[in-house]
Amino acid sequence: MASVISNSAEDHQQADKKNIINKKGFDNQLQINLNNNFENALNQNVRTVHGTRYLFNGFRFLGIYMPKKNRVFYVIWSFLINSAVTIYLPVGFILTLLTTSSNDLKFGDLLTTAQAGVNTVGSSVKFTLMGFLLPKLLSTENILNRLDERCKTTEELDSINKFIKDGNRFVVLFAITYWTYTTATCISSVISARLPYNLYNPFFVYHQSTELFILSILMEMILMNTVGFQQVVDDSYPIIYVNILRTHIDLLLKRIKRLGLARSMSHEETYEELKLCIIDHKNIIEVYNIVSSVISMTMFVQFTTTAIVLGTTLINILLFATNFLSTIASCFYVLAVIAEIFPLCYYAQYLIDESNLLADAMFHSNWMEQDLRYQKLLIFFTQRSQRVMDLSAGKLFPITLKSFLSVAKFSFSLYTLIKGMDVKERFGLN
Repeated sequence: MASVISNSAEDHQQADKKNIINKKGFDNQLQINLNNNFENALNQNVRTVHGTRYLFNGFRFLGIYMPKKNRVFYVIWSFLINSAVTIYLPVGFILTLLTTSSNDLKFGDLLTTAQAGVNTVGSSVKFTLMGFLLPKLLSTENILNRLDERCKTTEELDSINKFIKDGNRFVVLFAITYWTYTTATCISSVISARLPYNLYNPFFVYHQSTELFILSILMEMILMNTVGFQQVVDDSYPIIYVNILRTHIDLLLKRIKRLGLARSMSHEETYEELKLCIIDHKNIIEVYNIVSSVISMTMFVQFTTTAIVLGTTLINILLFATNFLSTIASCFYVLAVIAEIFPLCYYAQYLIDESNLLADAMFHSNWMEQDLRYQKLLIFFTQRSQRVMDLSAGKLFPITLKSFLSVAKFSFSLYTLIKGMDVKERFGLN
């Protein structure tokens, strides 16, 4: 009897232990599931395309990114804003240059109108191109989502988060740069009692009354700030997408360097990880092919207008600036014009250098301890990765820091040429 009671007690103790073990196992599994759910939710919330939110909000405001709702009202808004800014503004600057009489001719004001006019025409051409090319940029979203699904570690998610902040920050910085110039020009014109850009105005004559003068200034500033915002989105999108490529290349480099280092992984698992890296590279190349074709068209227009505008602005500053405030406004304009091409040249140079590191990373990875099948696939991957990710403007010249210096040299050459023509002496402007 005692033995039966003893065996029964032991059975109860073992059952309690099993229940405790099962409870602990259940709690551990629950914690693992919670962690996995948290990581999956985090992965879903961290997306590369979130770094383009400000950019595409800008395109939507400017009338070329159709929303899913209220399409009729949006078409009306698009027609109004693009009729006033994309069409009327460049035409107005051309008419100003053609209709200015010799009595009203002031070379400083004329050059201010010319430099703004050339840039506005270039901006309208770029913005029209973007209206047709925007669907190509949007087509990269699915590819980027596939790349984001590969980001699992905290380090990788931090890299995506960093880009999201930088991508939206680029739009803000461009807006500050361009609107600083328009604000400085407005202040200078009000103090000097003249119009900021002398834009052709068929609606009223500004010098008939103070009210009409103020209305003319407000009209010009609204139009110029809007075209400035066109420049913001046109000039920030290449930098944003180049940094998207750089971010995912950097993540791929880190994955390649980790290949074969995890002792817990078998040769088969390492081989599968290498295949995933090849798929990542294929997706990056797809994004690069789309982005480079879009950038090529718009940046050809930008490089051409920048060279002309820089030369014209330097002439205006050094030869015809009538007062200190005009000089300050023109200096801000030079900074704004340089900002249109220099950041892209800078980041495009980084893209070239970083894409060249892929083959080196494969060579220095732990391939010697892997099987023959892995090594053959790595050779194939190395050959594919040797394609340089360079950008070009109109497929005529590369977008690099060297190209930026060439544009700057051309601008100074243009200034030197016109200065040597003694324009001030010939027109009696001393």
